[in-house]
Amino acid sequence: MNFHSFRRSYVTHLIEDGWDPRFVQEQVGHDHASTTSIYTCVSSDFRTRTLRRHLDGTVAAALESQNRRQS
Repeated sequence: MNFHSFRRSYVTHLIEDGWDPRFVQEQVGHDHASTTSIYTCVSSDFRTRTLRRHLDGTVAAALESQNRRQS
């Protein structure tokens, strides 16, 4: 294991635990979010949960909008 492995682990754990991406970027001293993303290796479970949460929110908003128009 090397230094960058620890860095990847630290960044990934912060992101998966819900820390603000800008905070994570500042924690590791990156000027650009694209650099921080190189160190982020989130699990497929995290990706699935994140996608599901955003899709559910989008569908709920669309249904609510449709219901308001029908009322």
